[in-house]
Amino acid sequence: MRNRILAKAACAGIVASALLTSAGCTDNPGDTADLSQRYAPVRVKSAEQTKTDEMSESSVIKLRSIHRTGYVSLSDVAKAAGYTGKWLADGSYGLGDHDPRWTFRTGDSTVHAGGKQTKLPAPAVKEAGGLYIPAAGLPALFGNELAMRTNGDSISLLPRAFGQDAGHGGMPFADAAPGGAGRGKLRIASASSDAADIIAHGQKFLGVKYDFGTGDYRQTGKFDCSSFVQFLFADKGIQLPRVARDQAERGTSVSRSELQPGDLMFFLRTRPL
Repeated sequence: MRNRILAKAACAGIVASALLTSAGCTDNPGDTADLSQRYAPVRVKSAEQTKTDEMSESSVIKLRSIHRTGYVSLSDVAKAAGYTGKWLADGSYGLGDHDPRWTFRTGDSTVHAGGKQTKLPAPAVKEAGGLYIPAAGLPALFGNELAMRTNGDSISLLPRAFGQDAGHGGMPFADAAPGGAGRGKLRIASASSDAADIIAHGQKFLGVKYDFGTGDYRQTGKFDCSSFVQFLFADKGIQLPRVARDQAERGTSVSRSELQPGDLMFFLRTRPL
């Protein structure tokens, strides 16, 4: 599924070869090779698929008793779920695929995920340089993507099925679904010329370093995938959310055959467990 934000919306990779390689968000770039449906599907085995082949068992994380409550390390959760997790410049801890979808703070029981908030049953605790959250809060945070089973002093994580992975077998795009994600009507004038301008502007940043959860480019000189897209579209007066999953809710969904330069795409995958 692809969303438009110039009359179109979305995020992950801009449909232009230079920006598809520079945005840093696609898990399987081979899936974009057959954009016009005139060639055989290109199959590229991603790092995530390689991990899946190598790991047939569920990932297990240990519980730690803190204040008589079972806690888990966010770094362990990140490793088990195939996410990136790190301390950010503002003192928060970010967790996500290619950008900080979830942010946590020491002593705070509120978790921020884009424009939404989730309440933990107890505050996050910092110990030995790591951040721990109550294990009882895992289902509310990750239940849509991970199945969990408690086994004494540990928790097993298993990926929930999302159907066929976006990378397997060169899966084609789904047809546009009215009323689904990306039903917003964000538009700006002269869409075709603005698309060309955004692509040309984006090419100027080839070589800029990637940094998960980075701040404003004007202060850090770095991007992650969604901050890069947010930065480019802001120059055209289009305000996008900070993280890719929230950006995917904007714009109009269209089918694969309707892809045009300047469009943005999302790639859905299951957890590499």
